[in-house]
Amino acid sequence: MLGLKKENDKYIFTVACSKEKLYLNLYSGNRKVKQIAFDPALRIGDVWRLEVSEDLGEYSYCYETDHHIFTDPDGTVFEGRKKFGNLKDGTRILKTPIQEAVAIPEESEEWMNDRPLGIPYEDSILYRLHVRGFTKHHSSHVPKDERGTFRGIIDKIPYLKELGINGIELMPPYEFNEVMLPDFGSENPYQTEIKPTGKINYWGFTKDAMQLAPKSAYTSDHKNPRNEFRTMVLALHKAGIEVIVDLYFTSETLPDQISQVMRYWRIHYHVDGIHMIGNAPFSVIARDPYLSRFKIFADHWEDGNEMPHHGPAAGLKPRYLADYNNGFQDDMRRVLKGDEDMLRTLMYRIEEHPTDRATIHYMANVGGFSLMDALSYDRKHNELNHEDNRDGTDQNHSWNCGEEGKSRKKSVKLLRKKMWRNAYVLLMLSQGTPLIQAGDEFAATRLGNNNAYCQDNEINWLDWSLISKNEDFYNFAKYMIDFRRRHAVFRQKEPLRNLDYRSVGIPDASFHGVNAWKTDFENFRRQLGVMYAGAYAGDDSFLVLYNFHWEKHSFLLAHPPVGMVWAVSIDTANEAVNGIIQEGSEVALLHNALVVEPRSIVVLKAIKDIHYRAKKKKSSAARKTKRA
Repeated sequence: MLGLKKENDKYIFTVACSKEKLYLNLYSGNRKVKQIAFDPALRIGDVWRLEVSEDLGEYSYCYETDHHIFTDPDGTVFEGRKKFGNLKDGTRILKTPIQEAVAIPEESEEWMNDRPLGIPYEDSILYRLHVRGFTKHHSSHVPKDERGTFRGIIDKIPYLKELGINGIELMPPYEFNEVMLPDFGSENPYQTEIKPTGKINYWGFTKDAMQLAPKSAYTSDHKNPRNEFRTMVLALHKAGIEVIVDLYFTSETLPDQISQVMRYWRIHYHVDGIHMIGNAPFSVIARDPYLSRFKIFADHWEDGNEMPHHGPAAGLKPRYLADYNNGFQDDMRRVLKGDEDMLRTLMYRIEEHPTDRATIHYMANVGGFSLMDALSYDRKHNELNHEDNRDGTDQNHSWNCGEEGKSRKKSVKLLRKKMWRNAYVLLMLSQGTPLIQAGDEFAATRLGNNNAYCQDNEINWLDWSLISKNEDFYNFAKYMIDFRRRHAVFRQKEPLRNLDYRSVGIPDASFHGVNAWKTDFENFRRQLGVMYAGAYAGDDSFLVLYNFHWEKHSFLLAHPPVGMVWAVSIDTANEAVNGIIQEGSEVALLHNALVVEPRSIVVLKAIKDIHYRAKKKKSSAARKTKRA
């Protein structure tokens, strides 16, 4: 491992550099007090090594080559970047304090006993957030000095528990230069004379980050980022919440670097998983025993066709790796707004459950429209990014429901609300692992900005007052999360087969159209029924009716299991009850057909037919009379 370590009273510096000369610069405060040259004779390839016997504990350091000064990319603690977005700090060299870098951190017995939670993918409800934006807004009711910090996340644990979350994904929580500088290619020198561009890299996805060091600007006292991050992880684990960290790699990142960074977060910070963004070579992960039995997400797995079926690396599949991309979001948004010829896609996404890895599903994420914006804007509105609205994707698969942006029309507001409920039903009743973008649960908006990478303001900061303003949205989201948790048919461990392979009377899952047991696939069809046999999951049986047409449709219902009748549990068109019929208060349907309103979803639950015995006796008596 590169970086700084101390052995037998010697400080050992190792760093990768392709230049012919390299120097160690030592600082007292901001003043350079000493420079020590690396000996080229001790270089192995492009890795330089320097041993220093004198006591350097009072200094901080960085490196210099060809008059370019750069930070140790393998440092684990830094000074000089305490305030997020500070232009002065942003153009200053990040230096590593030697004493803190080599000191063995004090680790409590409680931390030493902490372990990853190991929540199965099928039981996970994930929540992606930005450390700063999550609690920076004054409405967060977090103490002022804890807003936008790891400690601020601790303050919001009761909220996460109430919502039903058991896993959070953190956008880059490590040191990166948020003050955007001109691009000097692969040798950005971080020198003081560079003039900032005036933009802030709010998200943190950058190739020149220091990925082993929790970000100082995300701490409440700026003194010990490592311990504050650990404190947050420990508190979340106590609450039954996993921690997933975003790590950004490019094609230039060496395989050993990828392994080193992922190992470090697992070993030293006890995170439960990593979301690999950018380059994700499966072969690197498969060879590393430290990364076995560890949740790893990737937008796209490089060389994934080489996934082994036997041997040590086989432990990585199918339980720990996961696909994480916009496929579900883009397809389901097209379904949601009623595009043609989407029924087969809807069926695939509802049942998607690969045997060799998990899938992470979401209806909105940090890149692209928020969920509410996807129902409020036909076009992106990124003018505040000052790129003439050329940045960000044009493929949003959104629909403004009749008016661009904020609307006062009651019809538009009611339609958006119903469509929003439909989106949550699609997400929570699909077999993959659901992920919520922070704030979507109470209909947060980014004002139509679908690429808010540079907005360190209320476009990205969560406005917590929306919980009360949009209480119906929040309550429905919370209900759907709990509904999924209570009903295993929607989160099964094994892929659905669409067969009655245990002879329980109906298939584990089956598809229907407006007529039972008959699915119509004409390109104009927008109606689908899905029946789930509860016996295959130790659960109730359900029939979910999807109508994404702008006209109402009558569905002839498949028969429920013997001795049961259908009753409405959820009807997204029922504004009077916010779409929810509380379980236990459902009323049995007295007919075998049901009209589903335009652009609506109805969830039917099989409940006991209290008249079943009487019907059975009457039927038996009728048969006896007929025989007589």
